[in-house]
Amino acid sequence: MTTKWSWFDRQFNFDFPVGKMPDILERLRGTPARVDERIHGIDSDVLTNGEGKTWSVQENIGHLADLEPLWLARVGDIRGGAEVMREADLTNAGTFAAEHNSKTIEDVTSTFRLRRGELIVQLEQLDETEAAKTSLHPRLGKPMRIVDVCFFVADHDDYHLARMTELIRNYAK
Repeated sequence: MTTKWSWFDRQFNFDFPVGKMPDILERLRGTPARVDERIHGIDSDVLTNGEGKTWSVQENIGHLADLEPLWLARVGDIRGGAEVMREADLTNAGTFAAEHNSKTIEDVTSTFRLRRGELIVQLEQLDETEAAKTSLHPRLGKPMRIVDVCFFVADHDDYHLARMTELIRNYAK
């Protein structure tokens, strides 16, 4: 197996047409189902095991839910004409404080599903002109269209899904 590429080392090329938006929306819409499928039948002790060194599967899911308000706000920033979209908390303090492992997996996944649904509703209302509006991403230092933000979010989802797979492989023995 190859070594996982760090999220913060990634750079993005947003050179695809706005017409890719329906495809990206399908990725975003499908993530909650992919999460459900990935964790189906996995014991709760495996889902909450991070050995104190890393987020558990359940905390990774909670992190996805925790970031949904940021994605929604960034879409709003771009739609509103902000020169620079709002920054993320790169310390992930909200995820650490949320204590996702103390919740039921059903609570964590349903929160993610609900919050992702709110984002999808907003994105489905965009026309091509709005999806092409831009704002500067504060960490990457490059302009991003709303369609690019959606691609970024979908890649972030995949990053955490791959991490969940790795954790399940390590702990479900």
